[in-house]
Amino acid sequence: MKKKNLLLTTVTVIGILAAVGCGSPAPSSSEDTTAQSTVAPNYETSKQTSVPASSGTTSGTGVTEEQAKATALADAGVNEADVTRIRVRKDRDDGRNIYEVEFYVEREEYDYDIDADSGQIVSKDFDIDDDFHNNSGSATTQNSDVISEDQAIQIVLERVEGASASDVWIKLDYDDGRTYYEGEIYYNNTEYEFEMDAYTGEILEWSEESYRG
Repeated sequence: MKKKNLLLTTVTVIGILAAVGCGSPAPSSSEDTTAQSTVAPNYETSKQTSVPASSGTTSGTGVTEEQAKATALADAGVNEADVTRIRVRKDRDDGRNIYEVEFYVEREEYDYDIDADSGQIVSKDFDIDDDFHNNSGSATTQNSDVISEDQAIQIVLERVEGASASDVWIKLDYDDGRTYYEGEIYYNNTEYEFEMDAYTGEILEWSEESYRG
Protein backbone atom coordinates (compact mmCIF):
# COMPACT_ATOMS: atom_id res chain seq x y z
CA MET A 1 0.00 0.00 0.00
CA LYS A 2 2.83 2.35 0.88
CA LYS A 3 4.59 1.59 -2.43
CA LYS A 4 1.42 2.37 -4.33
CA ASN A 5 0.98 5.70 -2.58
CA LEU A 6 4.66 6.59 -3.13
CA LEU A 7 4.42 5.76 -6.82
CA LEU A 8 1.27 7.85 -7.13
CA THR A 9 2.93 10.78 -5.42
CA THR A 10 5.94 10.55 -7.72
CA VAL A 11 3.75 10.49 -10.82
CA THR A 12 1.81 13.48 -9.53
CA VAL A 13 4.99 15.52 -8.97
CA ILE A 14 6.30 14.65 -12.42
CA GLY A 15 2.98 15.72 -13.93
CA ILE A 16 3.06 19.04 -12.12
CA LEU A 17 6.62 19.70 -13.24
CA ALA A 18 5.71 18.84 -16.81
CA ALA A 19 2.75 21.19 -16.68
CA VAL A 20 4.91 24.00 -15.36
CA GLY A 21 7.45 23.37 -18.08
CA CYS A 22 4.82 23.49 -20.79
CA GLY A 23 3.55 26.82 -19.52
CA SER A 24 6.93 28.55 -19.90
CA PRO A 25 7.59 30.37 -23.19
CA ALA A 26 9.75 28.44 -25.57
CA PRO A 27 13.24 29.82 -25.78
CA SER A 28 14.22 31.39 -29.06
CA SER A 29 16.23 29.14 -31.28
CA SER A 30 18.65 31.94 -31.97
CA GLU A 31 20.01 34.52 -29.62
CA ASP A 32 18.72 38.03 -29.95
CA THR A 33 21.38 40.17 -31.47
CA THR A 34 21.55 43.88 -31.05
CA ALA A 35 21.98 45.54 -34.40
CA GLN A 36 24.84 47.90 -34.01
CA SER A 37 24.85 50.45 -36.73
CA THR A 38 27.92 52.58 -37.11
CA VAL A 39 26.99 56.06 -38.31
CA ALA A 40 29.89 57.98 -39.82
CA PRO A 41 30.13 61.49 -38.48
CA ASN A 42 28.88 64.04 -40.96
CA TYR A 43 31.79 66.42 -41.36
CA GLU A 44 31.01 69.43 -43.49
CA THR A 45 33.60 69.83 -46.23
CA SER A 46 35.14 73.27 -46.36
CA LYS A 47 36.13 74.40 -49.85
CA GLN A 48 39.20 76.55 -49.98
CA THR A 49 39.33 78.78 -53.00
CA SER A 50 42.80 79.60 -54.12
CA VAL A 51 43.09 83.22 -55.17
CA PRO A 52 45.85 83.70 -57.70
CA ALA A 53 48.44 86.28 -56.81
CA SER A 54 48.30 89.50 -58.71
CA SER A 55 50.56 89.40 -61.72
CA GLY A 56 51.00 93.16 -61.70
CA THR A 57 49.74 93.55 -65.26
CA THR A 58 46.92 95.77 -66.35
CA SER A 59 43.70 94.60 -67.91
CA GLY A 60 44.57 96.23 -71.18
CA THR A 61 41.96 98.98 -70.78
CA GLY A 62 44.44 101.69 -69.75
CA VAL A 63 45.66 104.68 -71.70
CA THR A 64 48.05 104.43 -74.61
CA GLU A 65 51.51 105.92 -74.87
CA GLU A 66 50.21 108.62 -77.21
CA GLN A 67 47.45 109.54 -74.77
CA ALA A 68 49.94 109.79 -71.91
CA LYS A 69 52.15 112.05 -74.01
CA ALA A 70 49.19 114.23 -74.99
CA THR A 71 48.18 114.57 -71.34
CA ALA A 72 51.65 115.77 -70.33
CA LEU A 73 51.95 118.23 -73.21
CA ALA A 74 48.49 119.65 -72.54
CA ASP A 75 49.23 120.12 -68.85
CA ALA A 76 52.50 121.89 -69.66
CA GLY A 77 50.78 124.05 -72.27
CA VAL A 78 53.31 122.97 -74.88
CA ASN A 79 52.83 122.13 -78.55
CA GLU A 80 54.62 119.00 -79.68
CA ALA A 81 56.11 120.97 -82.59
CA ASP A 82 58.03 123.08 -80.06
CA VAL A 83 59.51 120.08 -78.27
CA THR A 84 63.18 119.48 -79.03
CA ARG A 85 63.21 115.96 -77.61
CA ILE A 86 60.60 113.74 -76.02
CA ARG A 87 60.74 110.31 -74.45
CA VAL A 88 57.88 108.13 -73.25
CA ARG A 89 58.41 104.81 -71.54
CA LYS A 90 56.23 102.48 -69.53
CA ASP A 91 57.40 101.54 -66.06
CA ARG A 92 56.14 100.30 -62.70
CA ASP A 93 56.47 102.28 -59.49
CA ASP A 94 55.10 101.38 -56.03
CA GLY A 95 52.83 98.72 -57.51
CA ARG A 96 51.41 101.10 -60.09
CA ASN A 97 51.84 101.02 -63.87
CA ILE A 98 52.93 104.43 -65.11
CA TYR A 99 54.20 106.23 -68.17
CA GLU A 100 57.26 108.38 -67.69
CA VAL A 101 57.12 111.33 -70.07
CA GLU A 102 60.16 113.58 -70.41
CA PHE A 103 60.65 116.38 -72.90
CA TYR A 104 62.54 119.61 -73.52
CA VAL A 105 61.41 122.96 -74.83
CA GLU A 106 64.59 124.94 -75.38
CA ARG A 107 66.19 125.08 -71.90
CA GLU A 108 63.07 123.91 -70.07
CA GLU A 109 62.94 120.30 -68.92
CA TYR A 110 59.59 118.65 -68.10
CA ASP A 111 59.13 115.32 -66.33
CA TYR A 112 55.74 113.66 -65.90
CA ASP A 113 54.50 110.40 -64.40
CA ILE A 114 51.13 109.40 -65.86
CA ASP A 115 49.01 106.59 -64.41
CA ALA A 116 48.87 103.97 -67.18
CA ASP A 117 45.40 102.79 -66.13
CA SER A 118 43.51 106.00 -65.38
CA GLY A 119 45.55 108.54 -67.36
CA GLN A 120 45.82 110.82 -64.34
CA ILE A 121 48.99 112.78 -63.60
CA VAL A 122 50.80 111.16 -60.69
CA SER A 123 53.65 113.66 -60.47
CA LYS A 124 55.33 116.34 -62.55
CA ASP A 125 58.50 118.36 -62.44
CA PHE A 126 59.81 121.39 -64.26
CA ASP A 127 63.38 122.62 -64.43
CA ILE A 128 65.50 125.04 -66.41
CA ASP A 129 68.80 123.45 -67.33
CA ASP A 130 71.47 125.60 -68.97
CA ASP A 131 73.81 122.68 -69.56
CA PHE A 132 71.59 119.96 -70.97
CA HIS A 133 71.44 119.95 -74.77
CA ASN A 134 69.97 117.77 -77.40
CA ASN A 135 72.33 116.74 -80.15
CA SER A 136 71.11 119.31 -82.65
CA GLY A 137 74.13 121.46 -81.85
CA SER A 138 77.42 121.46 -80.04
CA ALA A 139 77.71 122.42 -76.42
CA THR A 140 79.66 125.51 -75.57
CA THR A 141 82.86 124.55 -73.85
CA GLN A 142 85.31 126.57 -71.83
CA ASN A 143 88.35 124.76 -73.15
CA SER A 144 89.25 123.93 -76.72
CA ASP A 145 90.86 120.69 -75.53
CA VAL A 146 87.49 119.26 -74.55
CA ILE A 147 86.16 116.80 -77.12
CA SER A 148 83.05 117.92 -78.94
CA GLU A 149 79.58 116.75 -78.07
CA ASP A 150 79.32 114.93 -81.40
CA GLN A 151 82.52 113.03 -80.63
CA ALA A 152 81.22 112.11 -77.19
CA ILE A 153 77.99 110.82 -78.71
CA GLN A 154 79.85 108.62 -81.16
CA ILE A 155 81.92 107.15 -78.33
CA VAL A 156 78.88 106.06 -76.31
CA LEU A 157 77.04 104.79 -79.39
CA GLU A 158 79.86 102.31 -79.95
CA ARG A 159 78.62 100.58 -76.79
CA VAL A 160 74.99 100.31 -77.88
CA GLU A 161 74.59 98.48 -81.16
CA GLY A 162 71.71 99.77 -83.25
CA ALA A 163 71.20 103.04 -81.36
CA SER A 164 71.52 106.38 -83.13
CA ALA A 165 72.36 109.94 -82.15
CA SER A 166 68.66 110.72 -81.75
CA ASP A 167 68.53 108.24 -78.85
CA VAL A 168 71.20 110.12 -76.87
CA TRP A 169 70.72 112.86 -74.29
CA ILE A 170 73.97 114.48 -73.22
CA LYS A 171 75.31 117.51 -71.37
CA LEU A 172 78.68 118.96 -70.45
CA ASP A 173 79.13 119.43 -66.73
CA TYR A 174 81.72 120.76 -64.28
CA ASP A 175 82.09 119.43 -60.77
CA ASP A 176 84.92 119.45 -58.22
CA GLY A 177 87.38 120.85 -60.72
CA ARG A 178 86.71 118.24 -63.39
CA THR A 179 84.94 118.54 -66.72
CA TYR A 180 82.88 115.63 -67.99
CA TYR A 181 79.96 114.66 -70.15
CA GLU A 182 77.01 112.91 -68.62
CA GLY A 183 73.93 111.63 -70.32
CA GLU A 184 71.50 108.88 -71.12
CA ILE A 185 70.65 106.62 -74.03
CA TYR A 186 67.15 105.19 -74.45
CA TYR A 187 67.07 102.33 -76.89
CA ASN A 188 65.29 98.99 -77.27
CA ASN A 189 63.56 99.25 -73.87
CA THR A 190 66.86 99.83 -72.10
CA GLU A 191 68.11 102.96 -70.36
CA TYR A 192 71.86 103.56 -70.36
CA GLU A 193 73.45 106.19 -68.12
CA PHE A 194 77.03 107.32 -68.47
CA GLU A 195 79.73 109.76 -67.46
CA MET A 196 82.68 110.46 -69.72
CA ASP A 197 85.91 112.37 -69.26
CA ALA A 198 85.45 115.44 -71.45
CA TYR A 199 89.14 115.57 -72.38
CA THR A 200 90.02 111.95 -73.05
CA GLY A 201 86.65 110.41 -73.92
CA GLU A 202 87.17 107.73 -71.27
CA ILE A 203 83.95 106.26 -69.89
CA LEU A 204 83.99 106.93 -66.15
CA GLU A 205 80.60 105.43 -65.26
CA TRP A 206 78.18 103.21 -67.17
CA SER A 207 74.93 101.56 -66.13
CA GLU A 208 72.08 99.79 -67.88
CA GLU A 209 68.48 99.23 -66.81
CA SER A 210 65.63 97.61 -68.69
CA TYR A 211 62.21 99.19 -68.67
CA ARG A 212 58.79 98.29 -70.01
CA GLY A 213 58.11 99.66 -73.43
